[in-house]
Amino acid sequence: MALPLLCSLHTPPPSLPSSFPSSSSLHLLLKFSPPNSFKFTLPALRPYSNHHRLSLSSLTASASLSVVDSPKSSHIQNEKNLLLEVKGLITVIFESKQQILKGVNLIIYKGEVHAIMGKNGSGKSTLAKVLVGHPDYEVTRGSVVFKGENLVEMEPEERSLAGLFMSFQSPFAILGVNNIDFLNMAYNAQRRKLGLPKLGPIEV
Repeated sequence: MALPLLCSLHTPPPSLPSSFPSSSSLHLLLKFSPPNSFKFTLPALRPYSNHHRLSLSSLTASASLSVVDSPKSSHIQNEKNLLLEVKGLITVIFESKQQILKGVNLIIYKGEVHAIMGKNGSGKSTLAKVLVGHPDYEVTRGSVVFKGENLVEMEPEERSLAGLFMSFQSPFAILGVNNIDFLNMAYNAQRRKLGLPKLGPIEV
């Protein structure tokens, strides 16, 4: 069954919550628009037939992750456009030390859309949580590079400000709080990271 394309992009929160939604999606914030705008832009999406699929089989003792490559795009797949690179990622549950992810390899370039697919319990959410720095998991081997930085050594808030975070697939409304308030908080958090002064609601 074909998956729907993700057409919306959420701004990163100032920090990640201590718990994560069980049904969630991983968003890669690729590019901010000019400082006076809350809009974000993504490269044009290619036809779905060109998308990558990361197939996750059941992560039992003998299971592994596999990647089905999409057609090569030489103008996209070069080191300059490398966005996320996961090599030999092995992860355990922090308390029990039970191994969950066993040698995951994944490369994503700017402009690509990847679909992570698998049965319930196959490790889709676990991989996402590990990438955003969930405290319940520990990386014991392998490397993760995001936008040229060592993701494993970054705190969850740093990853969020860099553009990698988790959010609800269907955001819920909070009575009494305007969307502009959330956007203002997220936008100013990004400006702080870039060393820029805070902007008030009227200025943005």
